[in-house]
Amino acid sequence: MTTIEDDLKPSAMESDKALIEKEDEDGFHLSEVVTVAAAHGAHDTYFSYLPTILPLLIKNLALNTTQAGLLTVFSQIPNLFQPVIGHLADRKNLKILLILAPTLSGILITLVGVAPSFGLAGLLLLLAGFSSAGFHAISPTMVSAQAGRKVGRGMGFFMVGGELGFGLGPLMVVATIGYLTLKGLPWLMTLGMLASVILYFRLKNASTVRHSQAEAGLPVPQALRQMSGLMLPIMSFTFITGFLSANIVNYLPTFMSGEGAVFALAGASLAVVELSGTVGTLLMGFFSDRIGQRNVVLYGTLISVLFSLGFLLLQGWIQIAMLVGVGMSAFVANPAFLSMIQTRFTRNLSLANGVYMSSSFILRSIVVVLVGIMADRYGMRPVFVGSVLVALLSLPFIFMLPKK
Repeated sequence: MTTIEDDLKPSAMESDKALIEKEDEDGFHLSEVVTVAAAHGAHDTYFSYLPTILPLLIKNLALNTTQAGLLTVFSQIPNLFQPVIGHLADRKNLKILLILAPTLSGILITLVGVAPSFGLAGLLLLLAGFSSAGFHAISPTMVSAQAGRKVGRGMGFFMVGGELGFGLGPLMVVATIGYLTLKGLPWLMTLGMLASVILYFRLKNASTVRHSQAEAGLPVPQALRQMSGLMLPIMSFTFITGFLSANIVNYLPTFMSGEGAVFALAGASLAVVELSGTVGTLLMGFFSDRIGQRNVVLYGTLISVLFSLGFLLLQGWIQIAMLVGVGMSAFVANPAFLSMIQTRFTRNLSLANGVYMSSSFILRSIVVVLVGIMADRYGMRPVFVGSVLVALLSLPFIFMLPKK
């Protein structure tokens, strides 16, 4: 009996070892994913400050809507460099950019609130854009490395962090300005500093380089050609739906102020959208691995159009319910796209991520300016209504995406 047990022990140990290796291969490392996702939230909190304080900047700096839109563009221009940063991160460990980004963005963005001129505000936002470019070029790849085969879930957590930051940011700004006025905004930079400290200790042994990428990465021209089949429909979708996104995110507090809402309510409206987006993104992150990313994008687009129309056509408290629906559906395309990219371009992950993130930021920035120009000419409500209808033109490009 003892001999038989002894004979079985090696095979049992080998079986256990194989099981552990399989769990490691398929495992979802929650703590690491949540750490980067939380840092994403802390970082992106600062970029929600701008649309919230935009009505005050328009008044204090005597800006028109087009100039207000240009402030957003200044913060997005550096995202043109994301593919370069991503390409370098595939070959050299650039985790320092990820670690420092929350601190740098926090300092620069909070100082915008006390900037005495349009030019200085624009310069601060431009510098903050470089910090953001480094963070967003690297962080999704770090998440996917810890998500195992549950990349959709990992991207869901990552985007939830960003949406939660965007949702809490307006509330923090409204409360801070209510107690300390706009001059008290720099006190909020401490959140970014805390996030950087946590990242430093949690990512001490992490690297942006995977050995397989460094050894077998495709040359950049060949990699870009390989990506074009997926990136072109994604970029087309992003540009078309960007008009609706600009009204929902960049101009919603300004729109609400123009409709007669007080500053606190206007800022809270953005918080409602973004916090609802947190819930929607988290749910879709779980479902996307089951129903497919393309279906997530399709359902999210159709539902966001319906709720946006409801928000514009209805009055009173029901508008808040419509904003909840808008938030839960309008942002689910981003984690779906990130999942598609992370699972298809494994030899140039950071480069692919940088191409997607930079093109997304730049296209949306162009649209923000166009919306501002049209709003100055036709008014914000007609432009908002038109953007909802234009979003339906993105449907053909959704069907050009892979099914799974």
